[in-house]
Amino acid sequence: MKKIALVLCGMLLAGCASQPKSVILNPIYKAGKVADFNVPLTLAVEDHRISKFTIKVVEQEPAAYLPDAALSERVQIALEEALKTNGAQLISASNNTLTLHIDSFHSKVTESYTQHESNAVAKFKVLATQGQRTFEKTYSGQAQMMGPLTHDQAKVEGQLNELSEQVITRIISDPALINFFKG
Repeated sequence: MKKIALVLCGMLLAGCASQPKSVILNPIYKAGKVADFNVPLTLAVEDHRISKFTIKVVEQEPAAYLPDAALSERVQIALEEALKTNGAQLISASNNTLTLHIDSFHSKVTESYTQHESNAVAKFKVLATQGQRTFEKTYSGQAQMMGPLTHDQAKVEGQLNELSEQVITRIISDPALINFFKG
């Protein structure tokens, strides 16, 4: 009986050890007023990523994949702040809609015995409507970070936060999007 209990405890601990760590993302819009939206908007952010993992560590046994289930909510909060700062009035039902699709958002971390490298990618598609008119554009960004020894998860999370802030700033300062809502 003790052997069975010991084997079961070992299996339980092995299962816990293989669980991925969670990612803590909190992008905050800091660019200030860069545009003049001055329109009522209905906003939605949708996660369209094929893989829901945010950080992938390779060259490590075993590889760690760290998901962030709340990515769309966190990006929406930052985008809401950016739009409000730039004059948009966010309401639940409007003739003007802005939908952001998160098509890609991750960092691939490669580690060796002496260094690590983190390559982050963000690709957001904006779909805007105003009555019968539509606007669609993809915004993307990349960031690279290198350091000694193994990676620091908090630094990779910071890299992803900064990257999402940069792409959001590009979106709301895009003259084509601003002119679409003014037209």
